[in-house]
Amino acid sequence: MDELAPPRPLSQRAKANRDRIYTAAIELIRERGYGAVTMTDIAKAAGVARASVFNHFPAKLAFLGEWFERFTRAVLHEASQQTGNSAWTRLCFVLEALARGAEANKDIIVHVASLAMGHGPLAATEAELDDELQLYFARIIRDGQASGEIDRDIDVDFLADMWVGLLTVTAHDWVNRGQTSDLGAELKARFKTLFRGIEK
Repeated sequence: MDELAPPRPLSQRAKANRDRIYTAAIELIRERGYGAVTMTDIAKAAGVARASVFNHFPAKLAFLGEWFERFTRAVLHEASQQTGNSAWTRLCFVLEALARGAEANKDIIVHVASLAMGHGPLAATEAELDDELQLYFARIIRDGQASGEIDRDIDVDFLADMWVGLLTVTAHDWVNRGQTSDLGAELKARFKTLFRGIEK
């Protein structure tokens, strides 16, 4: 059986339409809340046919998935420029950047956190981004081992998975408590406790 051909890149016009639909959807979700927004509302706000919305985003959850993907990848891109610093400094950079972004987007994060578990495209996006975070954390750990900052006997993949889990649990705790505490401070405190156990 022949392999499926990769999807053709969007034309400039189609990309502009997709971006307009995405922007309209996120603005509506911020204003009204996820549950109060329909695909018809999004089409009207974007000035496109309802079918056009479904062509680009087959499910409403896909808007949250794309927002979360853009947010996480932007943080990881910025964090990847922080070379030459200690493992702890690099870890703190990514934790602080994620916390700042979450604090600035509480109205979206609350929906991402509450709907990600077991919900098709959003759960798949979260799993994919967890894998990217795991790879980034593993790079920090390996560099820390190479510099003598982190114990060389530590299993890199296991520790990176633990860091992803701790990040996820802390973020969900923060959302479940009403997003009123300082997420950045909580992340650094919890990670510092774990980091003390692996320092050389």
